[in-house]
Amino acid sequence: MEKRTAVQIAKLARELLGRKRRFARNDRENRPALARLALGRSVSGDFRAMNRIQHEFLAIDEGHATLLHIDERDPSRDWIVPIGHPQSRDMQLIGGNRVLIGHHHGFSEFDLATGEVLVEFAALEGVTAARRQPDSTTLLAGVDLDGTTGVVTLEISADHKITKKTLFEGDYVRLIRQTARGTYLMSCNERIREGSPEGEYLRDYPVDGFYHAWKAVQRPNGNLIITAGYGAFVVELDAAGNQLRKFGGKDEVPEAVNPFFYATFQLLPNDHIVLANWQGHGEGFGESGIQLLEFDPAGQIVWQWSDSSRISSLQGVLVLDGLDPSKLHDERTGVMQPMA
Repeated sequence: MEKRTAVQIAKLARELLGRKRRFARNDRENRPALARLALGRSVSGDFRAMNRIQHEFLAIDEGHATLLHIDERDPSRDWIVPIGHPQSRDMQLIGGNRVLIGHHHGFSEFDLATGEVLVEFAALEGVTAARRQPDSTTLLAGVDLDGTTGVVTLEISADHKITKKTLFEGDYVRLIRQTARGTYLMSCNERIREGSPEGEYLRDYPVDGFYHAWKAVQRPNGNLIITAGYGAFVVELDAAGNQLRKFGGKDEVPEAVNPFFYATFQLLPNDHIVLANWQGHGEGFGESGIQLLEFDPAGQIVWQWSDSSRISSLQGVLVLDGLDPSKLHDERTGVMQPMA
């Protein structure tokens, strides 16, 4: 056997260490691609997009009744806190570095930096939507609110008094979103209804496959983007209700995505859509499906997030990239924007 000098041994050790470091680095770099190969995606440009995209976002974990702040660029800023109320469904930046979370009993305000609860209103039962207004009132929606049977909207003053109640016909509503005209897009099970603040339905948008349809926003051209709830797809309609595109369904995504219930979504300025793929009530769903998805305009998945060590079943998402948390934001023209 060839004898090696101390110098040769040291040189060989350095070479082996260098190989180990290169292998570890390549392994870390290749993990995202390998994970997506496991989802059945081919090696193509979408991998480059997935590797490039990183988000800061808030998410509602309905299964654990928690609120998460995730910063993929700086994980030291991540936090998870209990919401303290069941059936948390709505979420909005309301200014002052706070986020409003709508829940079964009303709403709570959380500090964005720490997750601390700063304000609570919990005097009701059955709230499904909560939207802060520029005049500091809060618009709530739900079924059979405040002793009134039907779909009800309430206006709550800054000192938590009910200042207006409006009754709509029906027995089901989830999220509502206001349009640029001041009307309400109301998610009413198998259809979206546009309602007036006075309690009149102006038009209906039924779609085959909707079941507990969750949310709709309206673009400036009048088109609607809608998540189908248990239908587990996204659809865009024109102002007359004609279907322009439909994507994200079970036959269009990798099996591991497990489309189950497409809930809250956000239309980004680049026309991408980030949505929550809710997997079921309660604990134990963290390994089920990919729970946050980003679709490009062609309906291809370009980003995803799921972490079974921290979540059970995500139902809400709010992407914070490029938003100013010191200002009130809403989606009255589709994209999240500050309110003047």
